Amino acid sequence: MKQTPLPPTKGQTTPVKSVGNDQQASYEARAQFFSAALNMSWQLAIVVLVPIIGGFELDKRLDMLPLLTIVGFLLAMIGMAVVVWRQMQLNSPGIPPKGHHS
Repeated sequence: MKQTPLPPTKGQTTPVKSVGNDQQASYEARAQFFSAALNMSWQLAIVVLVPIIGGFELDKRLDMLPLLTIVGFLLAMIGMAVVVWRQMQLNSPGIPPKGHHS
């Protein structure tokens, strides 16, 4: 005897296969990449510009050129590494972010 699936009851819907599943997945992947890149870019801008400009301005006021500018540059490099590391942890498949247990 051949079994046929029951029609959906009220409120249930049957899954609809769309022709462009690959296109939709590609679009979502590009959107996620763009979002991550935009997020990382503003974080990098802040992490780099604030310490370097702050160090330069403090050097001018305290007449210590270039000591604090160099310190600001070193802080910016450390900050850049932290931002990139965090973005890699958040956006890399297979690497769970710190503090998340599966």
